[in-house]
Amino acid sequence: MEYLDASNLTSEDLNALIIEKLKAYGEVALENPHSMHNLAIGLKEQGKIMVKGSTGFFTGGFLEGSTLTVEGNTGWYTGDNMMSGEIIVTKNTGCNAGVYLNGGTMVIYGGTGSRVGYAMKGGTIIVCGPAGRWAGQMTFGGKLILLGSVGKQVGESMYKGVIYTQDQAAKDNLGGNVYLDSISEAEIKELKELFEKYELNADPQNFSAIRPATTGRHTYVLFKPELKPELAKKYG
Repeated sequence: MEYLDASNLTSEDLNALIIEKLKAYGEVALENPHSMHNLAIGLKEQGKIMVKGSTGFFTGGFLEGSTLTVEGNTGWYTGDNMMSGEIIVTKNTGCNAGVYLNGGTMVIYGGTGSRVGYAMKGGTIIVCGPAGRWAGQMTFGGKLILLGSVGKQVGESMYKGVIYTQDQAAKDNLGGNVYLDSISEAEIKELKELFEKYELNADPQNFSAIRPATTGRHTYVLFKPELKPELAKKYG
């Protein structure tokens, strides 16, 4: 495995070197990241990136295909708009992890801040520790699996997707437009496979599902502005 020392590199230069090493060797390890922001962002090259230390904001944003493992903590917006691949965080993440997730799998072995999985559209997020307020808010798809305690307003205004939880207090922390449901045999099987793959000590039989309500939802009014581009020419 090739090693890169991030001590004296900008995130732009480091990301360029990551691409170069992945093309040549298929895997790379980063040392001394010192909570650098924007690490491995927009990465399309296939391979494995091992980060030995903690990272800052936007780690793995727009990731497409690679496996990114962070042996430490990550800041806000980890996996922002992730498309495919894997992000593994051995400790904790800041707020907004996995927002707008489109695909791939994120596993957080520690806890996470508020709004994990906000507006995610696909993919899977697994949080082993506690999850903060508004987990899974406004999700449009995908699976959010919470092994630890959940904060208030979990699942607020979900449209599609599912949140799995084994926290018995979840029923008292539900957001609007969602309900707590039992899980199917197919879902139990799927969870079991994920837990085995990522070596998680959890029993799918203990989980319930938070799903979006189909009746009694909030009423929304779509604003349709009257566009008059010809008037803009007066100020052009």
